[in-house]
Amino acid sequence: MKARTTTIAACLAAALTLATAPVRAGGAAGMATEVTQLANNAELVAIYAENVAQVQQMIQQYQNMLQNTLNLPQQMWPSIFVQIEDLVEAVGAVEGAANASVNALSSFASHYTKSGVGEYIADIKRWRQGVRNQIGEALRQAGLNINNMRSTHQALQQIQAASQSAQGRMQVLQAANQIAGLMVNEITSLHQTIVAAEQARLNYMQTEIEEKKRQEDAVQEFFRSGNRRYF
Repeated sequence: MKARTTTIAACLAAALTLATAPVRAGGAAGMATEVTQLANNAELVAIYAENVAQVQQMIQQYQNMLQNTLNLPQQMWPSIFVQIEDLVEAVGAVEGAANASVNALSSFASHYTKSGVGEYIADIKRWRQGVRNQIGEALRQAGLNINNMRSTHQALQQIQAASQSAQGRMQVLQAANQIAGLMVNEITSLHQTIVAAEQARLNYMQTEIEEKKRQEDAVQEFFRSGNRRYF
């Protein structure tokens, strides 16, 4: 029982770390990499949106079953743990996709300063901070003092302490349920933003291609018109 509780605590600590850790900026990618990165991010986020919706349903079922009792049967912990582990994995993957999208869009904006993708970078950053705040609030409501969680070790200590009692385990389950519920909508919102950013990037590149083609056609027409004598 103690081993299972420790593992669940580690999972929730990982979620907390994702909610509070500073983001490390990545290096600039090439144009081809940006195209692949944004497309992959959108696809990844869409997949995890479905996964989190399924996890949220399962966790909600567990909470509904246990809402009138603080005695969580020991045999239920493996199943609960699987759902919490899946939730933490999804939160981490989506957070990674958000960070990668910011990096790819920032690299693109540095090459094409008039592209207008800066607004999407700001939107994703706001999304990221909003999710962290909401996860932090869910953990606070579970009786965990997020202000004292400056490291994974400190987070583990508090979550392990909360998980030692039946009431504490119930609070952990309630926090997981709340986080899963908010992530269903938040991941969908992030997916929409990444898709919109990719479309804006494609539109700008198409405009650039058309402008370059127009200029090339103008040069060719100039030479065809017999104006070579001016050179």
